[in-house]
Amino acid sequence: MPGTATQQTQLRTGTVGPVGVLMQSIAQISPTLGVFYTIAFTTGQAGRAAPLTYLAAFAVCLMLAVPMVGLARHLPSAGGFYTFVSAGIGPRAGFITGWLYAVMVTIVPAALAAFTGAIMSQELEAQFGFDLPWGVYAVAILAICLAAAHRGISISIKFLVVMTCFEMAVGLGLALSGVLNPGPGGINASGFNPGSITDGSGFFLAIVLSIFAFTGFESAAAVGEESRDPKRLVPFAIVGSLVLIGLFYCVTAWGLQIGWGTDDLQAMAESPTAPAFVLADRLWGDDASLIVLIALVNSGLGVCIACTTSATRTLYGMARTGALPDVLARVQPGSGTPVVAVFAQSAVALVMLLAVGIPLGPFNLFNLFGTTGTFVYIPIFVLMNIAAFRFIRARHPEEFSVAKYVVAPVISTVALALIAYNSLQPLPDMPVRLAPLIALVYLLLGVAVLYGRNLRPGRTGWMTRAGQLPDLP
Repeated sequence: MPGTATQQTQLRTGTVGPVGVLMQSIAQISPTLGVFYTIAFTTGQAGRAAPLTYLAAFAVCLMLAVPMVGLARHLPSAGGFYTFVSAGIGPRAGFITGWLYAVMVTIVPAALAAFTGAIMSQELEAQFGFDLPWGVYAVAILAICLAAAHRGISISIKFLVVMTCFEMAVGLGLALSGVLNPGPGGINASGFNPGSITDGSGFFLAIVLSIFAFTGFESAAAVGEESRDPKRLVPFAIVGSLVLIGLFYCVTAWGLQIGWGTDDLQAMAESPTAPAFVLADRLWGDDASLIVLIALVNSGLGVCIACTTSATRTLYGMARTGALPDVLARVQPGSGTPVVAVFAQSAVALVMLLAVGIPLGPFNLFNLFGTTGTFVYIPIFVLMNIAAFRFIRARHPEEFSVAKYVVAPVISTVALALIAYNSLQPLPDMPVRLAPLIALVYLLLGVAVLYGRNLRPGRTGWMTRAGQLPDLP
C-alpha cells in the first residue's frame, strides 16, 4: 500500500556534523566553477564592477534564504522543498515543487559531468597530448558519484569536505597571487565602487548570472535528517554557505581582475581560454594551470556528488509518504543509503549524458540544462516564499516578521521574475532556446503523475503525510 515505506525504511540519523552539512550546500554551489567560468562574462558585461555583481547577487540570495531558514528550522526533512511547500501551501503544490527539484538535480550531474569531462579532455590534450574523449571522463565522474552515494552519506560528505576545501584554497590562492602581483592598473577597489558601473543593462545581466552561480545553498535541507542536530544545523548551513561563498566570490573575482589588470579587462572578457588558466601560468609558472584544472575537476565532481545526494534524498522523502513508488524509499541496511533512489538517479543521469550529450556536445548540454535549471528554480523559490509566509503565520505566529516573511520574499520574487525575463530577452541561440520548454515538460510530467497516480481514488493517503516530519531521535 502507498505510504507503508515509512514503517520499513530509515536513513542513518546523526551521521553528518556541522562541517558536513555546510559542505553539502557549498559543494552544490560549486565555488571554483561558479567564479572561474563566470568571471569573463561578468567582466564583459559589468567591466570593473564585476565583483560588485557578485555582492549584489549575494544580497538577493540572502532574501531567499531568510524565509527558507524559518521553514528549515521547523521542517528538517529529507523531502526538502516537498515538505516545505506541502506544509505551507498544500500537498498538491508540494508534490509539484518536490518533483521539479528532484528531476532537476537528478539531471544536472549529467550536464556537469559532461562539462567537466570536456574541460579535462581539452586541457590534458593541449598540455600533455593526452587524447581521450570527453565522454570517458564524464562517465567516470558519474561512476564515482554512484560509488560514493552507494557507500553511504558519510563517504559522500568526506569526499565533499576534502574536495571543496581544496578547490576554495586554489581559488583564493590564485586571487591572492593576483593581488600580490597586479597587472596593469595596480591594486584598487574600483570593483566594489558603484561609480564603476558604466552600463546599467550589462551590470544587471551580470547579476542575473551571478545569482544562478549561488544556487545550491538550499541543499543542506536534503541531509537534515542525517545530521546530528537538524533544526540547528540546516539553518546554519543555508546561511553559512551563502556567507562563505559570497565572500569567496567577491574576493576571488576581485583578485582575478587585479591579477589580470584592471586597465586591460576587455582582453579578460574576450579571452578564448578561461582567465584562471591564463593567470595560473603567468603567476605560478608554466603548466601551473594544471592546478586550476584539478580544482575545477574537484568542483565538478563535488557538485555532482552533492546533487546526487539532494536528488536521492528528495526522491526518498517523497516516496516515504507514498507520493512516489515505495521502492524509492528502500534503504540499504548498514549504510542507510536509499539504494533504489541512488541507482535510479544514476541511471537517468547516464542516459541523459549519452542520449542528449553525444548529439549536442558537452558544452551545449551544459548550457541547455543549466539554463533549464534557472527556469525550474524560479517557481520552486516562489512557492517556497509563499509557503514560508503561510506556514509561519499560521503555525508559529510568534515568529512572524514582516521583514522576514513579506519584504524579503517580495524582493526575491521580483528579482526572480526579472531573471526569467532577461533570460528570454533577447531569445538565446539554439539549443539553449529550448530550456523553458524543457522546464515546461518537467512540469507537465509532474502534473501527469499527480493526477494520473496520486489523486486517483484510494491513492490519496500520501496527502495527509506530505508536510509531516518523520520521527527523529
